[in-house]
Amino acid sequence: MRSATLISLMLLSSIAIGQANPFTVHARPFMNPAANHIVFKGDSSAWATWHAALDRAVFEGEGQLSMVHIGGSHVQADQWTMQLRHRFQNLAPGMRAAKGFIFPYNMAKSNNPWWYRPEYTGKWTALRNVHAPENSTLGMAGISATTTDTLAELKVSFRDDIHPGYTFDRVRVLHRMDSSYQVFAWSTDSTVRIERRVDELRGFTEFTYDSHSDTLRLRIERTDSAQRQFTLYGIELGTGDPGIVLHPLGVNGASTASWLRCMRFSEELALLHPDLVILSIGINDAHDPDFNGERYEANYREIIRRVRVASPKAAILLTTNTDSFMKRRYVNKNAGAVRDAMLRLSASEGVGVWDTWGVMGGEGSMRAWQKAGLAKADRVHMNRNGYELLGDLLFGALMEQYGNHIKLTSR
Repeated sequence: MRSATLISLMLLSSIAIGQANPFTVHARPFMNPAANHIVFKGDSSAWATWHAALDRAVFEGEGQLSMVHIGGSHVQADQWTMQLRHRFQNLAPGMRAAKGFIFPYNMAKSNNPWWYRPEYTGKWTALRNVHAPENSTLGMAGISATTTDTLAELKVSFRDDIHPGYTFDRVRVLHRMDSSYQVFAWSTDSTVRIERRVDELRGFTEFTYDSHSDTLRLRIERTDSAQRQFTLYGIELGTGDPGIVLHPLGVNGASTASWLRCMRFSEELALLHPDLVILSIGINDAHDPDFNGERYEANYREIIRRVRVASPKAAILLTTNTDSFMKRRYVNKNAGAVRDAMLRLSASEGVGVWDTWGVMGGEGSMRAWQKAGLAKADRVHMNRNGYELLGDLLFGALMEQYGNHIKLTSR
């Protein structure tokens, strides 16, 4: 069994004897640290499974935990999620597993996370769940890219100037299943062996490498003139290493209605085997002039149902909206209604709630975050420092909840 790490010892020694959470973030004057907790209004039994899996990873170095974060532009940029990923993957030695799910957003003419750099050839068109028709073929990414070229290539490399780059030895390319298009992976190192397998039923081509690689190279070829398009739904970069993988699934402008248009959502999410799903959907609903609290709650209830179709035992966490302004001038009054809906869902659906809005300082607090250099001028989005602070705050709340579990099980 792995000996307890410094962080694990901090959790055991401080929380087990009733001391403060060692991961508490230093609060700014405009924040509300008293709100930085995971709240349960109903059944929380699903979290016992998550915590038990975390125990095995932290104390025994066994198992790979899968976390998924779903939302809009707050998630697509992978700054909030990256900070949370960084904290979890440094929780103990050997916890840093794979990067997980990625999408080449620049291929779809949208902003790409800084941490990885897609380079591609060919002409591509995008479909986002924000504008997709009802019952679209979109999956868990909420976005797709399509080409009609006979040959296209994609290269993905990692930037390591802020966080260390990732390696992988397993790749799943999720795509439209047409026998006339084939996907191949290749390496500039001629000694690397890559095995290819097509899973038509579950909708992906999988590649297994005999050694770890830090750069993905794909070639997409049309082999029959009868089919004239190839659609990419996303890429999962994996390893067999123990630890934690945190997959970001975000689309700029996506609302609850947007995610309900993705008919392949559950079947693709099941491929990630999520142990914890974080749902941060609501900022775009709240900015809709026709926002309706009852409709919003009903939509969210259906999203929760679809998550459970994919992973019945997964713990689910809802995060309330960040504070925001309408047209930079008027406080968005719907943030409170979003929080109230999530608390009702906590009671009826057995999910946790992290009150982002309350932690930030409540109504109008975005003004203070902007003044402190943590938010952008639009008073809707954070900058990197702001998202990193949100990541640290959420990590602290999750660690407090985990500490409560340790306190109970260590007696």
